Amino acid sequence: MIVAGLFILQNRAVDQRQRGAANGISMTAMSLFKAFGPAGGGAVFSWAQKRLDASILPGIQMVFFILNLVEFLAVLMTFKPFLTVRDDRQG
Repeated sequence: MIVAGLFILQNRAVDQRQRGAANGISMTAMSLFKAFGPAGGGAVFSWAQKRLDASILPGIQMVFFILNLVEFLAVLMTFKPFLTVRDDRQG
């Protein structure tokens, strides 16, 4: 559902003649994140397990804190100042 929504936003922001390149770039980025995401998640989880006795955000709480930061950035990017709006005027 999230990927479909992102494709809709992307296709509305790009001209028809540039849509293939934009979709190719987004698919490449998505594949890279799918490739490196599990390794990054494993590294964060391993790091969090080493700090089980920390006074601030111990252990698994750090993992959820980092996930919340990523989700906050994703939500922030959906607000109007960050969205690209295509100018449909023919000039």
